Amino acid sequence: MALSTDPRGCPGNWALYDNWSGHPTFSGIDNYAGYELDNPTWTLAPGSTTTWQLICVGTDNRSLASASINDPSSTLYSSSKAFTKTDPSCTSPSPTSAYDCINGACTPKTTYNTPGLYATLSDCQVACGTGCSGVCVSNSDWAQIEGLSGQLRNRNCS
Repeated sequence: MALSTDPRGCPGNWALYDNWSGHPTFSGIDNYAGYELDNPTWTLAPGSTTTWQLICVGTDNRSLASASINDPSSTLYSSSKAFTKTDPSCTSPSPTSAYDCINGACTPKTTYNTPGLYATLSDCQVACGTGCSGVCVSNSDWAQIEGLSGQLRNRNCS
């Protein structure tokens, strides 16, 4: 069996049963070339209410397709997804289980779509600890504390 050398997995084709609600409505099977670990998902394009992009959320966030729907209240989504490998003997590597330290806890990168700075849980725990000991501060509160600290640094407190 051939092991895929691409981190996105084996090449092949995605068959998505795409639907959009609103006006107009549509449903049907669309085919897209891609990779086994892509997990293509329809999302609104940044800053748009009518343009949708098919983004590979499982791998590199590249766009496979886009579609414009004139009605901003419409939603584009895939109700089912099927992947067929170009080479049936190809085997995809397991997705890496990397971690990030968030609020003093090691969290898998897939939980909040973070970068995954630590390759293993033990690497993360060395840098982060095994959990919150004491009080955990939210990211927004911490940003406010840092901002206030920066302001105080520039003051003469005599």
